[in-house]
Amino acid sequence: MTTLYTLLQRWRSLWACLVLASCPVQVLAICAATETSGALGTHPSQRVRSGSPITTTADFKLGCGSVVLALFATPTLKAKITTATSGLTLKNTLNSAITIPYQISPVGGGTFTSGLLILDLNGINAVSLLSNNSATIGIKISTLAGANVPAGTYTDSITVNWTYANICEGIAVGSACVGNVRNGNEDRTLTVTLVVINDCTITAPDIQFGSAPLPSGFSAVSQSISLLCTKGMTYSVGLDMGGQANGTRRQMASGSNRLQYNIFKPDISVWGSVGTARAAGLGMADGLTLQVMPYTASVYADQPNVPVGTYTDSVKVDVEF
Repeated sequence: MTTLYTLLQRWRSLWACLVLASCPVQVLAICAATETSGALGTHPSQRVRSGSPITTTADFKLGCGSVVLALFATPTLKAKITTATSGLTLKNTLNSAITIPYQISPVGGGTFTSGLLILDLNGINAVSLLSNNSATIGIKISTLAGANVPAGTYTDSITVNWTYANICEGIAVGSACVGNVRNGNEDRTLTVTLVVINDCTITAPDIQFGSAPLPSGFSAVSQSISLLCTKGMTYSVGLDMGGQANGTRRQMASGSNRLQYNIFKPDISVWGSVGTARAAGLGMADGLTLQVMPYTASVYADQPNVPVGTYTDSVKVDVEF
């Protein structure tokens, strides 16, 4: 039977345990480190080569469970980036010699140096940072312009080392720890990924036939379509039949009137959008050199005369790869 005397004795024993710090303390490495993001997304090759930097942010996070209430034997928390922090490159997963340069920096500004501590806290500073149960290192990741690369997936890794000691969940009288004491040393790696896709810049000037009294009076126009495409890309170019074609002939319109014309490849065949009517690219693109595809446009002289007017049409250029 439990008596008041017995309860008082148990209470006194507990109080002695708290005051004299004679209770056993568990030393555990149960702080959990995690990483988020690192994905730069999917972008066309020309954005990678000459566009604005492609950026993202990533977090290295250390979570230590329950709220840290106070100090115990000088708690410490340290973190450092152990991989290189300069000369960084994303590497093609099929050929590591093909790379895209990038850089990392603190989200709030400044620089990182490999091997140097980016977090070095002890005592009350460590307790204050972990008062919300976690510490976070934010990293900004940005590509650098100039990489002329083929389509593909590009990756690299960033490693952070966490070291923590004497982090206590709770404290009693006399600074005795009454919860778990957490100590640990852990490397965590974040994978940075960028997917590059094929891309072409197309330059297709308008065709201007000028003026003539009769269809037979229009001169042929010789010019070209220029393309700048992703390194390693092979392709073909098609032209649709415009907005009001009649059979195999394209037509310009002025109201309900039509003026027949066409666009011809160098072999004098009509340049179309299907099968062999398409124009083959000029070999594999190098990502830097314009590939020029010539053509001739002419108005059919064998058509009936048409009323005076301004005749127009719109032809779509497509690149297939």
